[in-house]
Amino acid sequence: MNSAKIEALVRNIILHRRLPFAMRSVAASPEGWDIEVDASAGGILAFTVPSGRPLAIRVAIQEQLEAERE
Repeated sequence: MNSAKIEALVRNIILHRRLPFAMRSVAASPEGWDIEVDASAGGILAFTVPSGRPLAIRVAIQEQLEAERE
């Protein structure tokens, strides 16, 4: 996967799960993918998900975003 696909995946998760975030940036890192989103309440949420299969990446992103929503 490349950064454009990861960005599209994050946007898709935000849209379909109706999460209060907006895509900010995605960058490759030695640990996987560094992702930043803007929170609707203000501030930036930054997290890293490991590289791997697309499904595993999707699950990791969704878990991070849903954990921050609560």
